[in-house]
Amino acid sequence: MEQVSPTTRGRRKDVGKRDAIILAARALFLERGFAGTSMECLAGVAHVSKATLYSHFADKNALYRAIIEDKVMDYRLADFSERLCGDMRRDLELIAVSLQDLLFDDEAVAMVRMVISEARQQSPLVKIFEEAGPGQVFARIADYFESCKQRGEQGLGCPHDEASLFTDLVIGHRKFMRVLMNIEKVPKAAARKKNAHEAVSTFLALKKH
Repeated sequence: MEQVSPTTRGRRKDVGKRDAIILAARALFLERGFAGTSMECLAGVAHVSKATLYSHFADKNALYRAIIEDKVMDYRLADFSERLCGDMRRDLELIAVSLQDLLFDDEAVAMVRMVISEARQQSPLVKIFEEAGPGQVFARIADYFESCKQRGEQGLGCPHDEASLFTDLVIGHRKFMRVLMNIEKVPKAAARKKNAHEAVSTFLALKKH
């Protein structure tokens, strides 16, 4: 019986074209807004056919979700389990530095500004952004605290509450808001690392009381 090769069962999607679509969408969404960007325009800027575009992404919502998920993956926050060592301080510092780097990524800051603008128009972007970005990262951090409790780490309460406290300390909402409003510049790598380490030290000190 003749064997059917994998290539005859359906053509694999071209990764290079997907990347081109993502890059085009990032630029156009930030330049024109979500509502102001059509799939036809996206196809043209990405130099792909509309059929190719729709073979990768069902609609603009799916494309926007992929952009946010890719940004989270860029900083390895979708699943950081393989990078952990089991020492809570060192693990939290690794997570905190990655989170600071993601928060203050120039493109990520621009994405947050866009979501804030779109929120006034009851845009679906707000929910998509929360689910694919902050919501996903927060869930992974809560999972980490759950694993810490299970292995007997002392002083930890509800994993969700611990994740809320930890992320609040790491994000530093006043500084982040000042960056969003262009009052302060995005902190450099050394400053982000310092902020992350200070947040972890504060968190662990609170857990001793």
